[in-house]
Amino acid sequence: MKSIFKWLLICTTISVLFGCATPANKQAMSISANDMTATKSAALKNAVVVRNTSGGKSTNPLWTSQVDNEGFKGALEQSLAIVGYKAADPTTARYVVDVELKKIDQPIFGGAFTVPSNVVYTVSDGNTIKTFPVNAAGTAKFSDHWVGVERLRLATEKSVKENIREFINQISSSFVE
Repeated sequence: MKSIFKWLLICTTISVLFGCATPANKQAMSISANDMTATKSAALKNAVVVRNTSGGKSTNPLWTSQVDNEGFKGALEQSLAIVGYKAADPTTARYVVDVELKKIDQPIFGGAFTVPSNVVYTVSDGNTIKTFPVNAAGTAKFSDHWVGVERLRLATEKSVKENIREFINQISSSFVE
């Protein structure tokens, strides 16, 4: 009986310390209007649609939090809407964005997790194509969350949010009328 109690205590402690991984949250990866540092582009107002997102991964609850294609696409669309760039009607959008998540590098152990992300955004208007490779990083410290998998998820969300913010700043500067 003592042995069973000991193993139960060990299993409970491990599950509390490590927890189960949950997917990155779309809202946490989306920027707010206050996150914009570039001047908004009049050329992009109500003119952008996100067509394809590739390279994302599904989260395995027993491993680490990941960013799937739909979650990334949703965060990018929400961010574009917040800054006024998302087209209300996708069929009338002047600019089409395709996204490829090249790499989201997640550490396995640590007190503070820094997650770099590499994403390539391709923007086309039917005649020209512009590519925006964006590297960004997000960090979550032990004070952000004491459970490792949650801290990793927070760092991943911050990295993607920063990546999207930088992309929107780059296109704001690139597409001016």
